[in-house]
Amino acid sequence: MYIFKNALKNLIRNKGRNTLLGIIMTAILSCTAISIIINTTSNEIIKDYKNRFGAEVFIQSNMEKTQEKINEGKMDELNTGVPNDIKEKISKSKYLKETIFSLMFSGYSKEIKALDQLEDSDDIDMSNVVAIGGQGTIKKRPNLNVLGGLNSEGNKEFKNGIRKIIEGKMPNKDNEAIVSEQFAKLNNLKVGDNIKIKNPKDPDNLEELQLSISGIYYDGAKSDNQGIKHPMLNRSNEIITTYDTLKAYDGKSSEDLVSMDAKYYLKDPDTVEAFNKEAHKMGLSELFDLSVDSSSYNSIVKPVEGLKGISKIFMTLVLGFGGSVLVLISILAIRERKYEIGVLRAMGMKKGKVALGLIFETLSMIVISLSIGLTIGSISAQPISNMLLQGQIDAQKQSQSMVGMVGIGPSTTAPALEKLDVFLSGEAILSITLIALLLGVVSAGIGILYINRYEPRKILTERN
Repeated sequence: MYIFKNALKNLIRNKGRNTLLGIIMTAILSCTAISIIINTTSNEIIKDYKNRFGAEVFIQSNMEKTQEKINEGKMDELNTGVPNDIKEKISKSKYLKETIFSLMFSGYSKEIKALDQLEDSDDIDMSNVVAIGGQGTIKKRPNLNVLGGLNSEGNKEFKNGIRKIIEGKMPNKDNEAIVSEQFAKLNNLKVGDNIKIKNPKDPDNLEELQLSISGIYYDGAKSDNQGIKHPMLNRSNEIITTYDTLKAYDGKSSEDLVSMDAKYYLKDPDTVEAFNKEAHKMGLSELFDLSVDSSSYNSIVKPVEGLKGISKIFMTLVLGFGGSVLVLISILAIRERKYEIGVLRAMGMKKGKVALGLIFETLSMIVISLSIGLTIGSISAQPISNMLLQGQIDAQKQSQSMVGMVGIGPSTTAPALEKLDVFLSGEAILSITLIALLLGVVSAGIGILYINRYEPRKILTERN
């Protein structure tokens, strides 16, 4: 207890020297805190967006191979698309965590009308019109969209309340379906009613799809129709059933308009190249590739990675320069206290107790400096982060605009990150505390080394 009390008194006795040491420690820890806060938050943002945009894989056209086919005059090979059985086969890959399938059927009905449908449009002769996907001709114009299951965007709409069930329930059994509120009013439909949807290729002879209305949903989703009124572009016409229902209907006849959408999610975003090679071995045409949404990933993650790099460089410089100054001042401080140490040793105090006194002094300085440094760092981190991030965003936008001018790369499908909300996490506090202790070890270690090197008589002799 005496050693501890004496250490606290020494802090007050040597106010000038200890104030200077405290200011240097506080400055180092404040700058370190800002860097670590930005760094730990950046890591979480990068991890989140890497999983979100790096793990989701899309089937995209290989433009180079497509152009080769065009140059060779093999236009018939460009209309095939990716067969549904190949999409299902790819879903068995060892690299995948999850696959979300959804089906769409462009159907026809004379009795059921669609929103934005023109009068007598079903009487138009369509016998010479090619069906979707190039699968022959159709006799009637499709006026109904039937979705077999929901893709990730569709699930988010119901989860976020953009769409929601207002009557009945979601379809969970075969041949159940839900329709929008506007669509139900137009056709006087209610829960429990049955509807029949025909295949527009040959409505009179091909088997029809029979559905029972299990629910009615509010539709607040925006239709991306660019002002064009057409029943197939109005999303309120979407009839949503289960994936198995439409899959079973698709299997009954090859004469249909069912198309499949597949979204693949990797276990590890870094395996996308290996997954792409495996998919081609499984039968995926060379006209298609599997790739991540790199434009969305880059628009959000690249500025954060740049900010993270700056914060690391800043922290390294601060620790290097600040640590050097701290060592220099600690050496000068110990040289000043050489006589004090010699007297204590001459009085019979053991080396360990003298060293313990220095350690208590250093720990007290660290606690004070750490408290002030964490406060300054948590307050200053946000404005500094905003300033540095804006520079990274501007550089990224300039880079993207240059790429866009030469027509390279896909368009961004996600909004770019405009602000990074930094916060003082438990991980950041632990890291800053460890660095503070490291500075304390350096500062106290110099004094302990000095104590062990010199005997009391030599110290007092040098003083004389």
